Amino acid sequence: MTEIISSLFDAQLTQPSVITIGSFDGVHRGHIQLLDILKQHAREKNAASVVVTLHPHPKLVLRPNSDLRLLSTLEERAALLAEQGIDYVVVFPFSLEQSKLRAREFAELLKKHLHMVELVCGPNFALGYKREGTIEVLRTLGAEMGFGVTVVEPRAFEQGMISSTRVRDLVTNGQVAAAAQLLGHFPSLRGVVVHGDHRGRELGFPTANLQVSEQKLIPANGIYAVRVRLGKEWHDGAASIGIRPTFGGGQRLVEIYILDFTRWIYGEELEAYFVERLRDEEKFDSIDALLKQMARDVENTRALLKTFGEGEPQLSSAVAALPT
Repeated sequence: MTEIISSLFDAQLTQPSVITIGSFDGVHRGHIQLLDILKQHAREKNAASVVVTLHPHPKLVLRPNSDLRLLSTLEERAALLAEQGIDYVVVFPFSLEQSKLRAREFAELLKKHLHMVELVCGPNFALGYKREGTIEVLRTLGAEMGFGVTVVEPRAFEQGMISSTRVRDLVTNGQVAAAAQLLGHFPSLRGVVVHGDHRGRELGFPTANLQVSEQKLIPANGIYAVRVRLGKEWHDGAASIGIRPTFGGGQRLVEIYILDFTRWIYGEELEAYFVERLRDEEKFDSIDALLKQMARDVENTRALLKTFGEGEPQLSSAVAALPT
């Protein structure tokens, strides 16, 4: 079982560890390839497998005016890493002060707190102030301090090279099925169900208004087929993201219509897995035209999600074309 340590400075591992460091936003298939090698090397050394994840994202610290939105919150990232069978997920509390750590100081912290015997990383990895801790520098430090450095060359998948940036671009454009092929899981939004203006209920399509973290990346405006998790329950649903132009526009909302569902769930946490985008957000000339389209959206959602069976949607059931 994975142990989550909320700060590197609170960690004090006595067992040797093989570690990797990064933001790991979304924990996509490229990350998983590196994690597989990390776990293999840890087993060979009878060591713990450790992921040190930077939080907040360095770009948000170094460029505070950045509009960067993330595929996963810290909690979601830790859960995705735990699913990969990592022994420890350790948060490195990134700040302007910590960004000034020299490469040697950073390596000393990893040795002191994690008993690091090997660092696994990609070919462009660097740590420390102004990225001074290149692979060559780290190998020199490792020879002195007693840790090895393993460089994992990225593998090209059928979809090409995978990066969090590329996945974020797909989600931003509403291409959630294509993003899922790169992630290895469907992108999701998690949040608490809050009261809205109850317009959906008045129309006969009551929706759950989702309060999402401000730093979370929300897919493009439109209508989506989603699989909804409520506690241990799974349901089919249709999600609407947008400003509701038929009613004059307004605040951007995430609304989930859960099919064949009548229970009140205000205050409960809901997670929606975005399987496919059905259409753009549209402005209709009349309420009747909107209602007819909403009924079609529900039927299209039923037909699409029927192929996924019960529970969490699996990529093996996906029918969307792969991204180019």
